[in-house]
Amino acid sequence: MTVDRLALAVSLADEAAALARSLRSDPERLDITEKGPMDLVTAADHAVEALVRNRLAETDPAASVLGEEKGRTGAGRACWIVDPIDGTVNFARGTPDWAISIAYFDGEALTAGVIHAPDLGLTAAAARGGKARLNGVEIRLDAARTMGPIVALGYSARGSLPDYLARIEALLADGIEHRRHGAATIGFLGVLAGWFDAYHEPMLNIWDAAAGLVLIEAAGGLVHHDPLASFLERPSEVLAETGQIAGLRSLLSLEASGRR
Repeated sequence: MTVDRLALAVSLADEAAALARSLRSDPERLDITEKGPMDLVTAADHAVEALVRNRLAETDPAASVLGEEKGRTGAGRACWIVDPIDGTVNFARGTPDWAISIAYFDGEALTAGVIHAPDLGLTAAAARGGKARLNGVEIRLDAARTMGPIVALGYSARGSLPDYLARIEALLADGIEHRRHGAATIGFLGVLAGWFDAYHEPMLNIWDAAAGLVLIEAAGGLVHHDPLASFLERPSEVLAETGQIAGLRSLLSLEASGRR
């Protein structure tokens, strides 16, 4: 049986969002705990990942699954990559900047990606070599920019605070504004929606980024990160951009590290 993995990911993200919102409606069921500084996990994170894993076991059992909460399971080289709730702090506090991220890695490349931000009413989906769509509308990132540049920045305790502040200073000195939303998925969605010209984070996990990378490339944007073989094992610096800001990669010091 042939699996339409993009359609499957869209369906799973929609079902997962309904479960997450249902659990959030009763705060006592969230069971919030700290994994680390600025890093929460809730019962909804675990429940959503379990739901997605169970559905994938039924529909695509040959593939392995890499999820934020339970790691990698299964022996298949091909792999589903799942962030059950990206932006858990935002989700738990009731702010809308959180999303479900589901991507498929065929063993060589990322070939499908979906980001679903239910509180924002946004769903982005794309397959490698196909068109990126945001709420069903095709998105292209190669149009000329007509407004002042804005870059979304990510930060976590895995990164260096002085380096993060230095990036802000460098951007402002170059006439570039910045934003921070506390969720990588919102950074990627923001680039697709035209809110930002780029999204950058220095130490991002693959489950935060996989779907976004597929989406940005399908929309005609540029992505820079470590080779996937290592990115699947450890965090990478990530830049997703429209290409409209000349020299941005150098400004954010990616080129000095030799990363692509």
